[in-house]
Amino acid sequence: MKNQKMKNIGILEIHFHVKYLYSMMKITKTKNTKVTVFTTKEIFSRIETYLDDKSQYEFILKEENESINGYLKKVEKICNEKIDLLLVNTIQMSLVNVPHYFRFNPKSKKILTVHLANHWLKKRFGFNIKNIPRSLDAALSIFLIRRNILPKYDGINVVYAPIKDFVEKNTSFNKPVYTLPFNFFDEKKSIKKPSKEDEKIRFVVPGFIEPFRRDFDLTLDIFEKLFKKYNDKISLWFLGEPIGQGGIRIIERCKILKEKGYNISFSETFIPEDKYNKILIESDVIFSPLNVVTKRNTGIKEIYGKTEGSALPFEAIQYVKPIIVPGEFNVDKLISSSIRYKDKKDLEEKLIELITNKSRLNELSKNALINSNKYSLTVLQKYFENNLLNI
Repeated sequence: MKNQKMKNIGILEIHFHVKYLYSMMKITKTKNTKVTVFTTKEIFSRIETYLDDKSQYEFILKEENESINGYLKKVEKICNEKIDLLLVNTIQMSLVNVPHYFRFNPKSKKILTVHLANHWLKKRFGFNIKNIPRSLDAALSIFLIRRNILPKYDGINVVYAPIKDFVEKNTSFNKPVYTLPFNFFDEKKSIKKPSKEDEKIRFVVPGFIEPFRRDFDLTLDIFEKLFKKYNDKISLWFLGEPIGQGGIRIIERCKILKEKGYNISFSETFIPEDKYNKILIESDVIFSPLNVVTKRNTGIKEIYGKTEGSALPFEAIQYVKPIIVPGEFNVDKLISSSIRYKDKKDLEEKLIELITNKSRLNELSKNALINSNKYSLTVLQKYFENNLLNI
């Protein structure tokens, strides 16, 4: 982009998406931009571990005794004075948070990231009789978001390209839709896997252990059978802490397999970032038995890979790994480095093929590097400059 005028970019994240904030910061920081980050002290303390050079960014932090409304007024004032484009990462969908954004309307161009397309953009409302308070809270929040908040924005961002297709074909939203993803491949950083003493294929299932998100019972049923025959050739890591009684039940199943001498690992508490990163780098395959269609406690259906993004594809991209997912999950540009299964029997057969045919894993791993480069930091920065900077 020759002779591009320097643009001032703002990024607002005061809720919880730390890793996505880091991605947005890296993608938007180019030779043509200055980036100001509006966030909390807590999020700042967590994001410091990711940053090589904090001096590339200006940080405007929310004080501990400062109200959200007061902080947003300060952000709005700064945006009016010097920000050309503001990217709002997260607005939590509840009446506790939504009203804070009623009056927030900086003069700068504004793009809002939408994480749940059906919740935010479809006309239908849901209802869950098992959780009436949450259903009512969600319905009112959605109504206010569609009526009072979305109209103020110049477009939206979704974290996964297939969601853009869904929004444009299945909703009445008529402003630009952009795709700045959840994560990226940094081609300048070494992701070389250290050599290992054994020939085991290391499978890893990343993410919170919440049975409504993934079919952990399916995973354990199949791997218990595989361990009986291939325990010396495979290992399995559940890379996430258990959530609720459902998560604890899965951990108890894991303990039983561990006691039988099978190569299964798990954690009963939060996994620190450095350990999480190390395990994924040393793994061979990312496996995610997603429950692709989910109905949250709001009663509204979302479809992973179609109306809702998942961190899964981007962990595969970041760490350059093949992935195993249900066949109905849209893997977008990762088709050549993915294994997709129809049912339990099909999954078992494909896992056995992978374990017994080393060339298959080698092929998938080579394709993973090709596919990760499609989402490299350089590629995404060019997309940002060619699209969002020209609003």
